[in-house]
Amino acid sequence: MISLLVPAFAGCQSVRTVGTENRPVLVETVDNETEISAEEAEILTTVSFQQESQKVESAIPTDSEPDSLTLADFERLAFEYNPTLTSAMAAVDGAYGQRVQAGLYPNTVVGYHATEVGNLGTAGQQGGFISQKFITGGKLDLDQFIASRQIQEADHLLDAQQLRVLSDVRVRFYDALVAQRRLELTFELAEIGDELSDASNKLLAARQVSENNLLQAEIEAEQAHILHDNAENEKTEAWRRLWSVVGVPEREFVAIEGDLEQNLPDYTWEECYAMVLGQSSEMAAAKMKVERAKLSIDRADRENIPDIDLMVSVRHHNITESELANIQVGFPIPILNQNQGNIMRAQSELVAAKSDVRRIELDLQDRLALAYRRYADAKQQTSRYNDSILGKARKSLDLVKDGYEEGQSDYLSLITAQQTFVRVNLAYLESLKELRTSLVIIEGQLLTGSLSR
Repeated sequence: MISLLVPAFAGCQSVRTVGTENRPVLVETVDNETEISAEEAEILTTVSFQQESQKVESAIPTDSEPDSLTLADFERLAFEYNPTLTSAMAAVDGAYGQRVQAGLYPNTVVGYHATEVGNLGTAGQQGGFISQKFITGGKLDLDQFIASRQIQEADHLLDAQQLRVLSDVRVRFYDALVAQRRLELTFELAEIGDELSDASNKLLAARQVSENNLLQAEIEAEQAHILHDNAENEKTEAWRRLWSVVGVPEREFVAIEGDLEQNLPDYTWEECYAMVLGQSSEMAAAKMKVERAKLSIDRADRENIPDIDLMVSVRHHNITESELANIQVGFPIPILNQNQGNIMRAQSELVAAKSDVRRIELDLQDRLALAYRRYADAKQQTSRYNDSILGKARKSLDLVKDGYEEGQSDYLSLITAQQTFVRVNLAYLESLKELRTSLVIIEGQLLTGSLSR
């Protein structure tokens, strides 16, 4: 649907994306190791980036660009290209690998064995041996249980990162949508200001208003143009920040399709509290860390159970021309080292993990209180605008229009009513933006800042 760009280049390194079971894996390749100056490196970097960008751009027809983009479009692209999700998925894969490794036995040792070499001028005893350590006490199974908890913890952290990305995309989408609408309203306001200034100039020439009226009209017009220019810059900023969190380079601006007033739920504090604390991925990951810490204590206790070392050797005795076999079994006696230190460390990690669960719970309550206050403020503001202010501003404008058409109101009164109507709509737009932002944050379990480390 939309052109998607490869990652940027750095120095003499290039990065390519390889799909593995729908999970992108970043593979780094080094072009060469030739020493070059910093200036040459910068030139090569710029040229490489431009060449790759041109290849991507030329591969996609310009007429393939869509006329508009929706929130669903941006969410889909973010899930495919946001690099933080690749990192989080890699952490899950790494946890799976750790579980595999935790269940593996130590490698069998095979070697050469010689004794009494030179005895009576012979080669003595020559042969080979094989040895193996046998892990006892179910320690390998317990190591895998611990690794499984790490997998679950990584899964919860991946869920949390996905929510962060979704929240950021939604917040910045609505920022861009509001910026698009604000640009339209400030353009209307600037046009009205220019009309007011022109009308005041004509009325001054006809000596129907004072010079001060003209100056006030010109100030209003200039201020309206400042608002419009700022709105243009805000739209550009919002567009760039939206593409940043999506994870691909900025594209040429197209219209954003969405409805700020559609599907606005009415949440109570109790509903938000249950939504955030009852479903928090952060909390779930912290609780899984507690479970892992409990298993780690059991694992530290079992370290005292001795593992068994078995070695079997077969040798040829060159003096007696006989075949010999040796069997050696050994295990450590836990007298001097009973793993006391690691047991204490595991116990302290459990205490810290439990405390962290409580800390996260309190932190969520604290952040939710702020987010819900923002939501409640924005909700009551938008309600007042919808129930009263917007209707009154529209009615006032209609009355002035009717009066102007009937000759009962002057042109300046009409312009002023139009300005008031546009400014009221701008204020309503800001309250809608705040309402949408606070809703996204609450529904996203207060998780934002996906690009921050």
